[in-house]
Amino acid sequence: MKPFPLIAATLLSLTTSTFAANLLVNPGFENPITYDGGPFVGSWEGFNGGGASAANSLLMPRTGLQSLGLSINSSINTFAGAFQDVDGLAPGMSFSLDGWHVTTSSPLDLGVEIRIEWRNSVSNTEVSRTPNSTPIPTAAYTSFNLSGLVPTGADTARIVYAIQSFSTAPLGNGTVYVDDMSFTVVPEPSSLALLGLGGLAFIAARRKRA
Repeated sequence: MKPFPLIAATLLSLTTSTFAANLLVNPGFENPITYDGGPFVGSWEGFNGGGASAANSLLMPRTGLQSLGLSINSSINTFAGAFQDVDGLAPGMSFSLDGWHVTTSSPLDLGVEIRIEWRNSVSNTEVSRTPNSTPIPTAAYTSFNLSGLVPTGADTARIVYAIQSFSTAPLGNGTVYVDDMSFTVVPEPSSLALLGLGGLAFIAARRKRA
């Protein structure tokens, strides 16, 4: 292969495969989730209110041996879920949050909330958050997706999957299993263009020295 196609292929690989990798740690919940507080980069942190639970489960894995099991046991105004922070982001990056969920409860008397809470690691504050996505799990695994752009001022995404019974009456009840989560990003078009221009400049400089 000639030098130019080789370098071009390398640049293309850098702009696609590197940024398209799944940035979540333990995406299939094969390792234990934690409950010990921050930092929240590199692990899932479980949370729950009274009458609810969030834990690894050997039941209903989509792949592997485990899934995330979230349950509300006949309790209103409570919640359960897990979240993980992904840092090193930049405004304008295109993101995609994907995963799979299923329920063994019929009827399922609770609500699902999937969102991203955008944070700034320097000020340790929330910048904004996506509107809650509220897909309804079924008796077979179905996929969900949340996508868009990293907002101004954010460098960290807090990925949240939760169930709640604030919107159910007279009680909330049911179990949801979550598996195979992924969070991927790609640079904004201007960054891709700069990377491409840098590569072309590198190629031109090499040709002049040859």
